Amino acid sequence: MIIKNVRGDWVSIFEPNKKGKYAVCAILPNNHPQMAKIEEAIENAVQKGVADGKFTQAQTKSANFKRPLRDGTKEVETGEKPGHYSGHMFLNANNNDAPGVVGPDAEPLMSKDGVFSGSYFHVDIGFFPFSRDGNRGIGCGLNNVMFVKEGERLDGRQSAEQAFAGMRVEDDLQ
Repeated sequence: MIIKNVRGDWVSIFEPNKKGKYAVCAILPNNHPQMAKIEEAIENAVQKGVADGKFTQAQTKSANFKRPLRDGTKEVETGEKPGHYSGHMFLNANNNDAPGVVGPDAEPLMSKDGVFSGSYFHVDIGFFPFSRDGNRGIGCGLNNVMFVKEGERLDGRQSAEQAFAGMRVEDDLQ
């Protein structure tokens, strides 16, 4: 499924993160126009997991059953997520393999410029049931990413142009 116009956080689409995964945390407003379709796709994965014997219907009601779509407001209130998650839902999509990455023109994106936590993307993801080592739930695989536009950085970092605006090397050499 392709989810349009998500804000990315913890974006690792060109190189794997510390866990060795390519990943993006997709942040969506609570009123995102595709929310019902996302919930339906997750429920379809739940039913596939039950049908395949990975877990029972009763186990899907357990507090320990992992679901990929989470409430950012609740996690802000508990201190697990920063304030920009408030009023949003989010899901973590990842893969062991690098996703395809394209720019707004659907051509391969060769430069990392503008791709950071806070940028906006369309993400091609897939939901799947899992049952491993006593953990059960629905995972979210990251297939492809389309960079849409830059957004306000979530990591507080600024560009070099902003950091050194108005400075000249000659001023510091005297």
